[in-house]
Amino acid sequence: MQRQQRAIRSRDVILRAAAQVVDRHGLTAATLSRVSKQAGLSTGAIYFHFADKDALASALEDRAAHALDELAADRARELAPALTAMVDTTRELARLLARDVVVRAGFQVSCDRAEGGVPVLRRRLTTLLTQLLEDARSDGSLAPGVAVDEVAATVLAITVGVQILARQPDTARTVALALERFWQATLPGLTDGARDAGP
Repeated sequence: MQRQQRAIRSRDVILRAAAQVVDRHGLTAATLSRVSKQAGLSTGAIYFHFADKDALASALEDRAAHALDELAADRARELAPALTAMVDTTRELARLLARDVVVRAGFQVSCDRAEGGVPVLRRRLTTLLTQLLEDARSDGSLAPGVAVDEVAATVLAITVGVQILARQPDTARTVALALERFWQATLPGLTDGARDAGP
């Protein structure tokens, strides 16, 4: 049991170190020797847990995907109108990106791996936002005539901006303020004339 716990701790240390390196230098420059140095472990210890750099990158992306799934599950359990749930989702994601280097690096890995295409995690986030907006249309919290696809694309764009801002040191407050200003400017147009006003 102790050996298993040590292995779990060691894997977490490696993931965090890899996240810090990716966050600072990007995926391409995140060599296993850099990760090893950051973790204070041998490259052999890294290979014990991960077959190669690609497997380590996948683990980071998986952690970020899991965090996104948890956000979606949290919103599904709430009884709030769907538009409120969408706003809350973006706020919580912004907090995660600002404070959790593993989640932030997972999103960065997703971008770096996309090779000019749409990153996997952005596609998943777009699906979540679109679903919440469709639900908002159904529950009356979204104003009539609002184009769901356009709003989802706009919210995704601000979220990408949040992701970029969150990579800078000591930006948690700046990120939160930028997002709040966005919602203050945007929400009136999304809720004007709605049956059930939003957040």
